[in-house]
Amino acid sequence: MVSGRFRNTLLLLLSVFLTVTVADDDLTTEYAQRIIRQSKVAEMKAMLDPNVAPCDDFYSYACGNWHRQNPAQLLRDIMTDTFQVISKGFDRRLQRLMQSGKMKSRLEEKVQDFYKSCFQSDRNDLHYKLALRSVYREYGEFPVLAGDEWNSTDFSWWRTVAQIQHKYGKSIIFDVKIMQDIRNKTINRVYLMPSDDEKFSKTDILNILENAQVAENLENYLGLSVHLARRTSKQLNELARTLMEGLTSNGDAIEDDLMLYTVSELQEKYSSHLNITEFLGLILGQDNVPEHIYVYGNNYVNNTLMTLQDTPSSILANYILWQLAQDYLLNAPANQLSKWCTVKSRKYFDKLVDHMIYERYRSAETETEVHNIWGEIRSIFRQHLTGDKLDWISNKTRTMAVEKLDQMKLFINAYDNENFDALYGNVTVDKLNYVENVQQLLMAQSKRHRDRLHKSPAAPDASSITTYTPAYNIMDNVITIPVALLQPHYLWDSKYPQALKYATLGFLLGHEMIHGFDNDDDETWWDQRSRYEFEEKRKCFQAQYHEYKYGGTQLPHNSQQVENIADNAGIKLAYIAYQRWLEQQPPETVQQETLSGLELNSRQLFFVAYAQLWCDDVQSLFKSTVASSDDHAPGMYRVIGSLSNFQEFSWVFNCSQQARMDPEFKCAIY
Repeated sequence: MVSGRFRNTLLLLLSVFLTVTVADDDLTTEYAQRIIRQSKVAEMKAMLDPNVAPCDDFYSYACGNWHRQNPAQLLRDIMTDTFQVISKGFDRRLQRLMQSGKMKSRLEEKVQDFYKSCFQSDRNDLHYKLALRSVYREYGEFPVLAGDEWNSTDFSWWRTVAQIQHKYGKSIIFDVKIMQDIRNKTINRVYLMPSDDEKFSKTDILNILENAQVAENLENYLGLSVHLARRTSKQLNELARTLMEGLTSNGDAIEDDLMLYTVSELQEKYSSHLNITEFLGLILGQDNVPEHIYVYGNNYVNNTLMTLQDTPSSILANYILWQLAQDYLLNAPANQLSKWCTVKSRKYFDKLVDHMIYERYRSAETETEVHNIWGEIRSIFRQHLTGDKLDWISNKTRTMAVEKLDQMKLFINAYDNENFDALYGNVTVDKLNYVENVQQLLMAQSKRHRDRLHKSPAAPDASSITTYTPAYNIMDNVITIPVALLQPHYLWDSKYPQALKYATLGFLLGHEMIHGFDNDDDETWWDQRSRYEFEEKRKCFQAQYHEYKYGGTQLPHNSQQVENIADNAGIKLAYIAYQRWLEQQPPETVQQETLSGLELNSRQLFFVAYAQLWCDDVQSLFKSTVASSDDHAPGMYRVIGSLSNFQEFSWVFNCSQQARMDPEFKCAIY
């Protein structure tokens, strides 16, 4: 347990650090640098549990007290982790800026006006209620409000959802996306997908909480009686759960669930349920209906259409209009509204917000560090590919892998070349009308999406994929780093030992790089021998991780293991890079590679920093859901799995051959 005395010391250190930052804004003095280092010591030490032996359970040793500092809560954050902390730190920067009034351009003022319109909104205000009503009344009245006056003959579920997606880009039940063809990146394709709301399963307790929350919102926003709100909430959530249950997968890769059809084939196949040609025309425009379309999850489409056929029209109409209303509801108590509006501002002005906040802490030194360590990691992997270390790969496959690696690029998502005027210049923002502002932004976003049909193919926008973790884009062979990750003092800093930089940034870059080589699906360069060897090694990971239990549930028997393969290779590459850097340093630099107050040498510090990257706390009721639904292993097994396969870890901590973290048989591919 962290003592009260240590907590007080931590608070004192952080208080002094903040005082130095605010008063002088000079962090170059020896005193300031010492405080920054000691603040990091306090942070890392607060997470450690010295009562756990590192060789028995390194995750519990490194992260055993995380839950005391960052507890998961049933009615708030059901999961906390390092990246959530980083994201919230970025949001605090935006919140302070929105409240300061110090904007640098008219576009930045639009963001601030949007924030103000949100913060000044009141769900009990008549103008807000009228604005909300005007949104959904365009598509009819809620049957639960209209009662016996509602006429089902005037209602078509598929025409309504198509009209909503065309205008606002809001996907309900089905989502029609325009993206680069996953099998031919020279063209764009239209994809018929499940909507975002139907992609994740929920636990029983979450269903109960959801029922209660929806019922309360129906009372507050539609004025329903308690009894009617509860009944309607139950109907809406039962329909949502039924739709989710119909979503099944044919394999581990997205390609396994995609089938290319002609629209005429789909027209014939689903003619008894909807007119697919008219449906696509309402969303894309009648002149833009494609000849071919990808369908994701054939079973989902069939199951969904059968479910909708058996659902009363009044429940369908209530469901669709309630889904439409979600973007306009003020789901935050008064004391949390500022934070909530900050998150909404970031959501609707994503690229602009990332750019404007990053410009206020941007560091050329940090960007150089990112690219330098990327060069080191890539160089090491290239040496492995061209040397004797990976002798299971044939010469042909090895040559093509090296070519792919040499072409791989790294970008920091600062959006320096983005035309923000084109994105937001024509959007009118009224600081007194939150609902209308959301409408304007969604309509502009929807139009940009439809315009993709007439533009050069492009991979999915990184800003829609990630906000605070790096990502590898298989289409363009590019790794993108979100600017939120480069905030000072979180993962690494020039005042910290370099071990922290290699263990966090180095690992993350290595992990994403390996995603370019973590499966053998590409038959153009994986020959039969290399594919066989890869599969045999992959099976080792499959067996290893399936043995782990989380919340009483075994991890899925995932046949691809791409995330686990990337974790295992990423930490090895990062450690080799750190070792090489350390060996080239003079004694005075090496001496700075420890932290006073942590009884760890530089290499041990590296592994602790890596493990603490994956510290998390998950509310116990949701652990089994996390275990069964996420492609990534839970944080504890990202640490235990990868380090128990890494012999150098056991040497650094002097683990015995009987230790749990040093098993006799270890899995490895790269």
